[in-house]
Amino acid sequence: MRIKPTILVLASTFPRWKNDTEPRFVYDLSLRLKDKFHIIILAPHCVKSKTKEELDGLEVVRYRYAPERFESLAYEGGITAKLKTNKFNWFLLPFFFLGQWIAIVRIIKKHPVKVIHAHWLIPQGILALMARLISKNKPKILCTSHGGDLYSLNDPISKVIKRYVIRNVDALTVVSTAMQQEIKKLVQQTSLPEVAPMGTNLKRLFTPDDTVQRNPNLLLFVGRLVEKKGLKYLLRALPEVIKKYPNIILNIVGTGPEQKSLKQQITRLNLDNYVRFLGRLSHEELVGQYRQAYISVFPFIEADNGDKEGLGLVMIEAMGCGCPVIASDIPAVRDVIFDGKTGGFVEAGNSKELQEKIIMWLGREDICQTISAKALQVVRRKFDWKSVSTQYETILQTLI
Repeated sequence: MRIKPTILVLASTFPRWKNDTEPRFVYDLSLRLKDKFHIIILAPHCVKSKTKEELDGLEVVRYRYAPERFESLAYEGGITAKLKTNKFNWFLLPFFFLGQWIAIVRIIKKHPVKVIHAHWLIPQGILALMARLISKNKPKILCTSHGGDLYSLNDPISKVIKRYVIRNVDALTVVSTAMQQEIKKLVQQTSLPEVAPMGTNLKRLFTPDDTVQRNPNLLLFVGRLVEKKGLKYLLRALPEVIKKYPNIILNIVGTGPEQKSLKQQITRLNLDNYVRFLGRLSHEELVGQYRQAYISVFPFIEADNGDKEGLGLVMIEAMGCGCPVIASDIPAVRDVIFDGKTGGFVEAGNSKELQEKIIMWLGREDICQTISAKALQVVRRKFDWKSVSTQYETILQTLI
């Protein structure tokens, strides 16, 4: 029996338990690589999660960094948002780094790890490099940047760390073409990293269903309720849309630190009867939302700290379900949307342009159907897990 090479996957976002609503792209990618590799996943521990378990054939280890009731730094919005909303989390940060580093060292000492796949430059990328420095077994390191780690964290120390990671890992991937240029600006002498996006299940899960009737009065937003998602600009656009279409409803899927301020904005704009917060939904529940909505809207912006979308898998999920998509014209989105062909562009932060586009599309079923059909072809070719996992398998085999 052939012994499969061992890959250690590092992530700060990962399902905490079976059927969790946390973003699951690291889990999904690992699941599709497990036939060729022995996958060990290292992620943060939290309240009610297990420290060790087998999850669908994946070995999952969750490192401790504080007494359980205080392990609140990761998940449900991400580390950056948690640091912004609760000053206590800054106290946890060094223990979070130390706990992960110790766990990495223990795993590569115990197992014949061939490659460490670190998701995000900081902290996983730098911690993988630090662990390798003192390890007899010198595994190769693949680092994948997802956007938030690259675009934000712009203080001098973080920039030095990012440059060090980029220069010293054995392979670097980014999830969109726009991020290649951002890497080039940060480390001018580097060759461009390979674009290797995350994917989603576009063959069996995020698919159209002709038996489900789309609601002509239903708009949909999906995403964490943080600044870079730009939801407040969609809310500003909604009153004018309602004047033209008085039965319109906006469903909001997701939670986050801006939920309180967004609810206050909704009340100020007299939108309480037109907006519904659905909270966090499972993948299966999301499919139902995408299939019913007439248009999905993603009004991304660049946050004050420079953070912006790295790719936007929610757009791809919507397109996979045949739902027309309107999104802000930011660089990463151009890998997914070709304006007027696979979706609609609006200027980031421009509520007037957004309301005009929504009003026009609500009245043009022919446009929506043409665009959604073309979008479905594009995303299935570029972003289904089969093609994405094949690309990552090739990268890992090359490193080994």
